[in-house]
Amino acid sequence: MRKPAALALAGIAMASALAAAPTPAAAAVGRLVLTTETGSSSLFTYGGCENPVLAHAPSGLATFTNTPAPGCAVWLSNGSQSLVLCAGQGTVPDIYADNALIHIRQGTSVPCL
Repeated sequence: MRKPAALALAGIAMASALAAAPTPAAAAVGRLVLTTETGSSSLFTYGGCENPVLAHAPSGLATFTNTPAPGCAVWLSNGSQSLVLCAGQGTVPDIYADNALIHIRQGTSVPCL
C-alpha cells in the first residue's frame, strides 16, 4: 500500500518540476505598441531579431510603448531618415507619423527618459 502513495508523491513532485521549467511560451518576447492620434493601437510581438522584420506602421502615429527583446532594437524609417525607438514609452516625432516602416533587428535601445 505504501508504494502507490510513494508513486503519487513522486508524480506530484515531477509535475511541480515541469511546471517550474521554462517553456517556449515563456521565452523572451519583444513587444511594440503603436498608438495613433485617434487612440487606436497596434500590437507587434516578436521572439527575436536574428532575421530582421519589416512592417508598415499605421498612419497617424502619436505614441509608442517599446519593450524590445534582448539584443533587439526597433527603428522607424520614412525613406530618408530613421530613428531608433527608446525602450519604454515615448512620443513619435511628426516626421514618422505617416507612412513609416518598422524595422526590428539586432541592436540596443536606450531607456526612454
